[in-house]
Amino acid sequence: MKVAIDGPVSSGKSTAGSLLARRLRFSFLDTGLMYRAATLAAVGLDDESDVASAVERADIKLAARSGRAVGIMLEGEDVGGRLRGPEVERSVSFVSAVPAVREKLVAVQQRFAETGDVVMVGRDIGTVVLPAAEVKIYLTASAETRARRRHEERVAASEESSYDEVLSELRERDRIDSGRQMSPLRPADDAHILQTDGLTLEEVVASMAKLVEEAR
Repeated sequence: MKVAIDGPVSSGKSTAGSLLARRLRFSFLDTGLMYRAATLAAVGLDDESDVASAVERADIKLAARSGRAVGIMLEGEDVGGRLRGPEVERSVSFVSAVPAVREKLVAVQQRFAETGDVVMVGRDIGTVVLPAAEVKIYLTASAETRARRRHEERVAASEESSYDEVLSELRERDRIDSGRQMSPLRPADDAHILQTDGLTLEEVVASMAKLVEEAR
């Protein structure tokens, strides 16, 4: 069974998707981490063709971890701890919009989905990666709510953070993700739209689990 979860940055899809997968005992893949690994492979490049070449040469693989979550390997190294750095944050939307990058990573994601029951989260899972998924969910929230969440995460991690700057960054990410020519961010026509403003994490996971049970 395939569960596709899409949504804009800081909509809570990765955290909620991970908890849903654990609850269902499905494998879990956050595809956004793959694009961050691709960005690591292309750090310092600002030309689309150079980025495409660098990512094409890069060895990006998926690795099983405990709890059925999937780790991201770059050139044989687990790079999970390096994917939230400032260099990646600044460039990930640009790298993710390069068609050759998306083509390579989507192929890997689709092969992974054939290995068993999976919860997969991203921005084009229900529309491009898994268009035949049995359950498609689009998690969203207002830009202000999402910015507050991201700001609080950074403060909790003892990172310097300004709510206004986070809100501006988030709106720019939304603009790029929704406006790109290939695989723009949008809900699939048959997706369940779940607005998470005012909902606790537990309520979001419970709502998604109910949709899966109904599909079964």
